[in-house]
Amino acid sequence: MAKNFTFIDNSKQVKAALRKVSGQALEEAALLVEGQAKALAPVDSGELRDKIDHTIKEQNGMKIAQIGSPLDYAIYVEYGTGEHTTNGAGRKGGWRYQAPDGTWHFTRGMKAQPFLLPAFRRNKKNIEKVIGVKLSSTFNGK
Repeated sequence: MAKNFTFIDNSKQVKAALRKVSGQALEEAALLVEGQAKALAPVDSGELRDKIDHTIKEQNGMKIAQIGSPLDYAIYVEYGTGEHTTNGAGRKGGWRYQAPDGTWHFTRGMKAQPFLLPAFRRNKKNIEKVIGVKLSSTFNGK
């Protein structure tokens, strides 16, 4: 005796649940990295630390998180300048510049003080855990 089976297509619901949980996991992961970056950022006036933020947007059908600072000098703090750049590709031999007050200075650049990349690297395992917990709780019913 043959049994009758009915196929029920739940792919739309599964895709919707996956989009929702991945967005939640991405937000939580971005907050982890943002918090760590703020803790690692060098503080002079506090402006750089205070301007570190994250955004989540959709790009090519996928959600992505961006963590960083809108300040023009943030990239120079992260990677250094001149002879002190992270990859060693900066200007060699130093240079002179005139400050707004008219005085002249000589520099070989500024040493890197990375805060974003280390923030991600320190949280990689935590990010994996957040994603795993969110997915497992959504799709295992726990």
